[in-house]
Amino acid sequence: MVDYRDRIDKIINLYKVYDYDMFLYQLREKILDEQFREIFNEIRWAREIKKLGSPIPRELLNMLEKLRERIVNYYIEYLKTNKRIKEIKNPDLIVGLGCSNGLGFLDKRVEVLGDLMEKFPEAKVLLSGGGMGVLKTEAREMLEKLKKNYKVDEELVILEEDSLDTLGNIVFSKLLLKKLNILCGIEKIIVVTSPFHVIRVHSLFSRVFPKEISFEIRGHNYYLNKVSSDITTRKIVENEIKSLYRSDRIFNIVNLKEEKKNSFEVDETSIFYQMLLYHDLYRNRRDILRKYYKCLKTYRI
Repeated sequence: MVDYRDRIDKIINLYKVYDYDMFLYQLREKILDEQFREIFNEIRWAREIKKLGSPIPRELLNMLEKLRERIVNYYIEYLKTNKRIKEIKNPDLIVGLGCSNGLGFLDKRVEVLGDLMEKFPEAKVLLSGGGMGVLKTEAREMLEKLKKNYKVDEELVILEEDSLDTLGNIVFSKLLLKKLNILCGIEKIIVVTSPFHVIRVHSLFSRVFPKEISFEIRGHNYYLNKVSSDITTRKIVENEIKSLYRSDRIFNIVNLKEEKKNSFEVDETSIFYQMLLYHDLYRNRRDILRKYYKCLKTYRI
């Protein structure tokens, strides 16, 4: 049987050093704490090796489950009272992130987008979202919904239809703006998503877009107003935390200089190529490479 003692010691040490007050402080200060996502991943790992008959003590598993519950509770409470990060007035660009509409999330995002477009009629609008095996991309579906209920100046609308996840939304949006020679003229952006998605979008957007750009991440006022014991809400939040961890792994693959590892700045060219090499959704997508290669920097391994 595999010796899991080193991994168990790591989990125990994570539990001992985890500081709930620091976690809450970091959430309030809009700092994304990688430690709590690492703990969440260790909890998932512990569950898996338990199925294999591993020697993880029941006491440790119980401890990790309690820790998981507390992390999820903190996350939900934060999202209930903080549905946006920053506040931007007079944006140059409004970005709408696509998603499935199974729980009405896309409709709610479209409502927020429509209101913003009416409030800031001169702002450009970028609708981001592709789709696998669909007749209509998420970006195009958002546009059609907007045209039905709002006044839309299509000359101001840009469609990004290659992305299949949040990382793709943000990386391809930036590359498309560069390709269209629009990015250099943008100073303020509002990004529209769902409330549970706000922290992850903020983390990725901060790392990919130029630090000179001010941006607001806005979540619609829907769903996470429910009580924290709601089973569906908890599942959504747990999946969001797992997605945060997976996104960080993509960034950690990128071969950056040491000084860049401690900042939010990341070269989108490096991320783009790593996505083509390692990301399940974009691996070997030569069509995307052909589309964006002219606005990529020379790639240095």
